[in-house]
Amino acid sequence: MIVCDKCKLDQNRCNGAPDFVIEIVSIGNPSDDYIRKLYHYKNHGVREYWIVDPRHQTVSVNYFEGNLSAVEYPFDSTIKVNIFDDLYINFGEIAAQLN
Repeated sequence: MIVCDKCKLDQNRCNGAPDFVIEIVSIGNPSDDYIRKLYHYKNHGVREYWIVDPRHQTVSVNYFEGNLSAVEYPFDSTIKVNIFDDLYINFGEIAAQLN
C-alpha cells in the first residue's frame, strides 16, 4: 500500500516520494524490504515505512520524520500511523480475517 498526498497525484501515478508505504515481506528475498527498500525510502522522502512480516507475525514501523526506526509490533496490535492524527490500523482484525 502506498499513500500519497493529494497534490502529488495525477491520473496515472504518484509524482515524487509517497508519504506512507506498507510492504509485505518477500519470502524469497526479505533483505530487499529490510535493507534496500528501507534505505531508498528513508533517503528519498518517504515519511513512514512499515514492513509487515507474516512469517514472524510482526510489523516494523519506521517513522523517518520522528527518527523512529524498526519499532516492532506483534500482529495482534493496533498501530497508529504517525503521519496522520487519527489513523490506526488494527492488525488483529486483519490477521483474524486471514486465518
